[in-house]
Amino acid sequence: MANGCMDCRRREEDMYWSHFQTVQFCQILSGQFDQKLAIPKKFTNNVREKLAGTVTLKGPSGHNWDVGLTTNGDTSVLRQGWKAFIEDHFLEENDILIFKYNGNSSFDVSMFDQSSLCEKEASYFVKKCEHTEIESGCKRKRNTPRRTEDTDELFNESSDDVVEYHPVKKPRNDAAKTPMSSRLATGTNAKLLRGKKNSFDVEVKRGSSNSYGYQLQLTSLRRAVTEEEKETAKEKAKAHAASLENSFILVMRPTHVYKGFFMCIPSEWSRVHLPQKTQQVVIRLNEKSWKAKYHRTGFGGRLISGWKNFVLDNFLEEFDVCSFHLASRINDGVILDVSIFRVVEDVIPPSCVPRASQGRVVRGRLTKTLRNRANEADDE
Repeated sequence: MANGCMDCRRREEDMYWSHFQTVQFCQILSGQFDQKLAIPKKFTNNVREKLAGTVTLKGPSGHNWDVGLTTNGDTSVLRQGWKAFIEDHFLEENDILIFKYNGNSSFDVSMFDQSSLCEKEASYFVKKCEHTEIESGCKRKRNTPRRTEDTDELFNESSDDVVEYHPVKKPRNDAAKTPMSSRLATGTNAKLLRGKKNSFDVEVKRGSSNSYGYQLQLTSLRRAVTEEEKETAKEKAKAHAASLENSFILVMRPTHVYKGFFMCIPSEWSRVHLPQKTQQVVIRLNEKSWKAKYHRTGFGGRLISGWKNFVLDNFLEEFDVCSFHLASRINDGVILDVSIFRVVEDVIPPSCVPRASQGRVVRGRLTKTLRNRANEADDE
């Protein structure tokens, strides 16, 4: 009877590997996962003849990465180009990857967070960085970004999209004596914001601690901005940050303010000034504050849940520039003071794009009702 069961099992396995159009395997990232990844031997033994020396990995974003495959006996390892795939997706040790083989040496890759065991939302907003040919070791092209708008490194999609890192500088006396509210006046149309406060000052429904709020999407109603306006906002922010200790600036990109709603902090700055662990931080603008989650990653850190509320309350848009200053760190508590330098002084609330209703997408200003509906969608 036992032998009969074993025969059935072998036939089932043979049916799976020889007749199924797609087959899958799972790997938990460990050890030197950022350098290479071994494919399970059973998978290699069954599909060895179907795999070329270069395989294509398709991430949740829909973009493809070419990765070199080295095979020695019954061991196959992803090497050349694998590190770029890891870095572009901010993958960490113990994250879980599921590889779905579709034929033609092509895999769809799904990514799951190590702690929540839920899919990594940010992986849907990653763009493919450009590389040289894989034969050259997948070296990155000069002036080519390694990540996209949500980068935490000192590089950008173009030479104008600058993320500036400011090392510790001795503050000038005049800057130290100037009230925060006065320094903010150059970058924020404070009068306009006060006039709109009653229309938007509503209690925010918080999502789960690991939610990026990616279901909410906004689109700008602001007029087109000029390169001169972008540069002016950036220069104001740089001058402001240079007057303070422990500060950096960040140009707002779509994943910061329109979708995704997470903000990466420059890796070197976070390594020096922030705890090397995931925890809650306080973002402060004038006398108002917001709580956000600082999520520590292997490549730095990022602000996730809570950052969205700051963005919505202050009508941040693409190309606006924020200056961040470490105001306090007591008993691991972190307060970040923020100054906003708008690329356009006149604030026009962006349009909220809620879920499709009966096949029709309804658009509208980010008013109380839409704001509540957007947060309700995030809580589902």
